[in-house]
Formats: sequence, structure tokens, C-alpha cells
Amino acid sequence: MVQIKIQCGCGQRYAFEVEPVHGFMPGNVACPVCGADGTPAANDAIAKTLGAQPPPAVAADAPVPVAAPVRVAAPASGLRARMANPPPAEAPVQASAPAPSAAPRRPGRLPGQVDPDTARTEARAKIFWGDAPEEVTKYLMMQGFKVDEASAIVREFFQERVKALRAKGTGKILMGSGLVCIPIGAFFAFMSMGFFPIKIFAVTIMAGLYGLYLVLKGIIMLAAPKSEPGEV
Repeated sequence: MVQIKIQCGCGQRYAFEVEPVHGFMPGNVACPVCGADGTPAANDAIAKTLGAQPPPAVAADAPVPVAAPVRVAAPASGLRARMANPPPAEAPVQASAPAPSAAPRRPGRLPGQVDPDTARTEARAKIFWGDAPEEVTKYLMMQGFKVDEASAIVREFFQERVKALRAKGTGKILMGSGLVCIPIGAFFAFMSMGFFPIKIFAVTIMAGLYGLYLVLKGIIMLAAPKSEPGEV
């Protein structure tokens, strides 16, 4: 494991331990405050740490192996004859190009990161709960998503939230319109019957006022759904 210490451009310092893969980070890392990509800085720290490690020391009293002398025997008469008429030189063999190395293994997730599908599901839930899009974008970046990719996902979920709010606002307008008609219908009904029960009419007025509130709330949700806080 390699201890990594990074200071972000926003001033935040953070540290973690990681097992390098081929001398690089096994995944992306982001600043926990501003969400800036800290992977290049982490790779530089890994390179400095691995390059600074000294080679294994050799004990001073360890015996040094000495190669034994090789004795060369005198050539025989037949060997002299063959040396007098050496065989023709063979054509040089052209070295083949080295085979391309295998593609590097895709780095895995860092400790604490969830898989991409789970991260998308949690991001959608956060948007529908009313969390700020900027906070959800930072969450996705901490799970290994790039900035543009995280922004596109949050934008898609936010548009889905807007559609749901507008549909909910339409339902409030329809329900509120029906409640507003209750006291109006009760007034004409009581007048036609020749008696006017005040308590019952008061109840219908309360229902009509609640219906008026629903109509106004639905209009706001249709006109400005982005300003609507809370869970959908």
C-alpha cells in the first residue's frame, strides 16, 4: 500500500492509502469538498514514492562469486582444416517486431465506491428528494464519474423531476377546481330549497378555500417547477 497526500486547488487537503496498478491509480479520485479530479496528482505522488524506494542492500560480508577460469583445448587437425575453409555465412535473420503488450486491466473501484448502476439509482433518489443538483454532481464524481458525465446524468434526472412536478400540479388544479365548485353549488341548492343551513354552508366554504389553495399551488408547480422544494 502507498500513502497518498493531496492538496486540492481549493485548499482542501486529503489523504488515503491505495495499492497502485502498474504504477498508477486503480481508479479516479476527487476532492471531497469541490469535487475536482485529483487523479493526476495521485499518480505523481505514486511515481515519486515508488521512485524514491532504494534498491535492496547487499551485506558487506557476503561472499562475492568468482567465475572459474575456462581452459581452451588446442584445435584438432580436422578443426584446422575446417577453419581453413570456413562455411559460407548465413543471411542475417531480421528480428521480428515485438508483440504488442496486452491491454492494461481496467482499474477497479476505490474503497467506499459503489457500482455505477447503484450510484445512478441513488443520484436519482437524491434529485427526487429535493437535493441540490450541485451536491448530487459531487456525489457522482466521488463514485468515479467524470465531471461531464455526472452533469449529464444529473440534468437528465432533474428534467424527469420537472415533468413529475408539472403532472402533480395539473392534478392539484383539477382537484382544487372541483372543491371550489362545492360552496357555489351548495349556495344555489339551498336557495332553491327555501332554507339556508349556516353550519353546512360554512363547511362547504372551507372546502372551497382549500380547493382555491390547491389551484394556486398547482399553477405555481406548472409555471415554476424548479422552485418547488422537497420530495416529489
